[in-house]
Amino acid sequence: MKRIVSSIVVLILTITLVSGIGFAQTTANYGYITSNGVTIQNIPSSVEGKVTITGETGSTLIKILIIKDEVQRWYDVKLTDGKFNEEIWLIDGIGKYQVSVLVHKKDRVYTFGPTVYVENTVDVNRFTVPTLHVESNNEQIIALAKKLTKDAKTDREKAQKIYNWVVKNIKYDYEKYLKQVNKNYDNIYGAVNTLETKKGVCYDYSALVAALGRASGLQVKMVKGNFIGSYGNELHAWNEIYISEEKRWINVDSTFGSTLKTNYFDNKDFNKNHEKLEEY
Repeated sequence: MKRIVSSIVVLILTITLVSGIGFAQTTANYGYITSNGVTIQNIPSSVEGKVTITGETGSTLIKILIIKDEVQRWYDVKLTDGKFNEEIWLIDGIGKYQVSVLVHKKDRVYTFGPTVYVENTVDVNRFTVPTLHVESNNEQIIALAKKLTKDAKTDREKAQKIYNWVVKNIKYDYEKYLKQVNKNYDNIYGAVNTLETKKGVCYDYSALVAALGRASGLQVKMVKGNFIGSYGNELHAWNEIYISEEKRWINVDSTFGSTLKTNYFDNKDFNKNHEKLEEY
């Protein structure tokens, strides 16, 4: 059987921030902050695990940058007639976070819009909440998760039903894979896009499993690692799901389950060709 190897996308956004050391001039009026053509509602200085960023802009493309200590996380923003409302979980522990809106200028050049600082007082379990590309709070994701797991009585049953659905209904996106091989990462990734298009690469498969699992009340990790093949290693992505009644994490690879038509749900020889590097 021909082995189909999938590659995890290197999700690194190379952005040039233009504003020198400081930020764009900011004004604050009646609970709103305006800077660089973006207005947001003021955010409380102390929050419990997440921030909600609501506002409007004349720009056609903005992003949100979250910084804690040395960790930077970028988030896409959905604009509807220039308005936006984004809920972002603060998954890097208790402490001070910088929250900035970035305004697109050209190519990969962005400038700072409104910036605020918040103190997070709650330690969030990142494997249970929405994160980048794991949109477990999306209405479509929630509806499907509820449908798939409505008769499940255990975490294992929930996980199995989600795995089976993804393996059966999602097809491998060879065109996107070839773009990645040629170092072209200008593609759309994530659980919602995968659900809507019914196709994706290994990163997308694992994002969808994570989103459906978290929406079902499971703890689910996305795992970055190596597929260990006969001709060398290749970056790959899969999931670990916590089964509470067994008090252990199980390995799940829906990409290989789909493309190789072989069981990769908690199979005993999983680690023979999977090498874990990172979890998120």
